[in-house]
Amino acid sequence: MSVKREMQQLKNLVGIKKALIIEGNVDDIYFSEGKFINIHEFISNIFKEKLFADNFIYDINSGIRGSKLKNLIINNEKQSKEQDINDMFGQNDNQKSDNDNKMSLKKIIDFYKILNSNINREDERKIGFLVDYTNFVFSDQSLDAEDRMVLTEFSKTLKESKFILSKVDELTNCVIFLTQKINQLPPSLYLDNPEISILTIPKPNREERKEFLYSIKSMIKVIDIELEFENIVDATEGWTLKELSHFVKFSCNFKQSLTFNKMFNIYKYGEKVSPWEDLDYEKMKKIKEDLKSKVIGQDDAIDKVSKVIYKAFTGLTGITYSSKRSKPKGTLFFVGPTGTGKTELAKAITKFLFNDEANLIRFDMSEYGQDNADQKLIGAPPGYVGFEGGGQLTNAIKEKPFSVILFDEIEKASPKIFDKFLQILEDGRLTDNTGQTVSFSESFIIFTSNIGASEVEPNENKEIVYKQFIKKVQNHFTNELNRPELLGRFGNNIVPFNFIRDEKLKAKIVAQKVKPLQIAIYEKYKVELHINLNDTNILNIILKDANERRGGRDVLNSLETNLVDPLSEYIFENLILMKPNTKIFVEANINKLSFKI
Repeated sequence: MSVKREMQQLKNLVGIKKALIIEGNVDDIYFSEGKFINIHEFISNIFKEKLFADNFIYDINSGIRGSKLKNLIINNEKQSKEQDINDMFGQNDNQKSDNDNKMSLKKIIDFYKILNSNINREDERKIGFLVDYTNFVFSDQSLDAEDRMVLTEFSKTLKESKFILSKVDELTNCVIFLTQKINQLPPSLYLDNPEISILTIPKPNREERKEFLYSIKSMIKVIDIELEFENIVDATEGWTLKELSHFVKFSCNFKQSLTFNKMFNIYKYGEKVSPWEDLDYEKMKKIKEDLKSKVIGQDDAIDKVSKVIYKAFTGLTGITYSSKRSKPKGTLFFVGPTGTGKTELAKAITKFLFNDEANLIRFDMSEYGQDNADQKLIGAPPGYVGFEGGGQLTNAIKEKPFSVILFDEIEKASPKIFDKFLQILEDGRLTDNTGQTVSFSESFIIFTSNIGASEVEPNENKEIVYKQFIKKVQNHFTNELNRPELLGRFGNNIVPFNFIRDEKLKAKIVAQKVKPLQIAIYEKYKVELHINLNDTNILNIILKDANERRGGRDVLNSLETNLVDPLSEYIFENLILMKPNTKIFVEANINKLSFKI
């Protein structure tokens, strides 16, 4: 779909249809006769090209504008012209000269009466009208009495004209309505009416953006413009020509030229330093070590994650699929048993990339299982409750463009939401309910799932477990959801997590979680907690309730039950003995732990 094609269709239909509604990208600039002009000029040129004698513009604030207002038929009824003008415009004919080009109207209905009189005029004079800001004419929620009067008058305009067979080859008078969205107009204005056509002007496609940028290439002040030109064209997908001109103007404000990536980020996000630019080689070399210190027992998953982040660091993410830089920096699909560290690894990735876990935007997809759940992500449609608030996902990305977005337990989401995921993964952008396009090009996307967790059996051979989980995911999207295209977007980035069966790994998890317990007790009471986790008896008691199917989370549950609960009870009962520098020793006592000071 191209702007040029739609504008050509507009030319084709002017004078053929009595009324046209143009929606979409109506506030942009358009190429015509060697220059770029706004839509008012473009439509005026069409009227002139088709030899319309007069053309006028109307909006509710300015009234009617045009060079030959005296040629308008004000009222078909037999009444003095002076009285008509005085009633409708609040002035008499003596106050206006032939050169006056603007008339204010008291009421909207007055314009539609004039429209009726002139669209259906019986003389040979061809008249064209352009009605702008149509979306502000009618009431937001429901049609009031004045709205219905306007719609009735307009319906009369289209319905009551005479059909003369001998003049069927002649152009008809025409009115063109401009609106940003067709759903901002009452359907009764346009539905099932052969006299009206609706045209949607899209955002410029790649070729149109390229042509415009090429015409002002010498003005773009970025380093290596010859090398970066195609990247600029790709990165500005979804932009209007006006937005492109603003970016070029912005680039000229700097004393020294910047790289395109830096210029682009400053333009979109202000003087924020991109965390992606802060990632240095020395830090990247330690990524596996860093992640493995936080997530225990999933070394294979961390190796896979590291490769995806390497691609983001080197700027090669998705290059083989598309040259666009609008795609997310990386996409991962974590699948495996519950409690094995999927969410924990997402937090660790966020901390590594952005130095702050607050940059993790998490969505629990069990809360998005309803049919209209996609509206929660992008916002409710106009006229519905919550429209003004926007979407939860789009708002979050506007606030934190540099982030890891975690869609937790994706299998619980409504199937409608997957359309939004396709758009994010393919185009790297999403349009919210207000028409604003949000970019995901600086974000890192992670999906987690427990698909197959209750069916895949723990096995000593981890490769068998991995293959089973991947097969379960493929079957779920292909056969159950009938959405195999999503698998193509995930590619080979489905990362299976293994069951935590190794006792040594469980011991590491316990040791990792006991340390903050020791710190908490010391900070509150200045008391030292001593526990020997190398003692098999102590460790076995701590882990006795842990089910390997429930992974590390059940290790923590067992730790809570067998250590933290009795320890808290012991401290409470012996609170009087909790003096600074006191030591509490943990011992194994048959099937439970005991404590002594």
